[in-house]
Amino acid sequence: MTGAGKPYWHQSMFWSDLGPNVGYEAILDSSMETMAVFAKSTAADTPKAVVEATCEGVRSETENAAPEQSSLKESSKLHAPIEGEDYGKGIVFYTRNDVVVGMVLLNVFNKIPVARRILKEGLTTDKLAETAKLFDLHE
Repeated sequence: MTGAGKPYWHQSMFWSDLGPNVGYEAILDSSMETMAVFAKSTAADTPKAVVEATCEGVRSETENAAPEQSSLKESSKLHAPIEGEDYGKGIVFYTRNDVVVGMVLLNVFNKIPVARRILKEGLTTDKLAETAKLFDLHE
């Protein structure tokens, strides 16, 4: 815009809390193919819990307290859903030509900086299991 010839890497995002127990954060293009990883949720995986834990009265301010990067650590092995189990949090990855180009984070909060890094690095779907670990879904 200013003629500097530098790429603009910031992806816009949107979020919403759908009551005290369900919320999402997203960076996406809804016309893309999707893949998803979900995990069991706890009482801490709600918009209300995030606001209380960060002492922020406005949830849009909680992103500022989020770490820039999450470390890759071992978590539970990924597996197909088991009938009767409640998977209340997860990530929907939007892809184009096997590259992650957008995400919706459902009851996964303050991880937009991690999502932006994934989009910037152009991670591919063959690394999805490792990529999902960056969101600490199985804590």
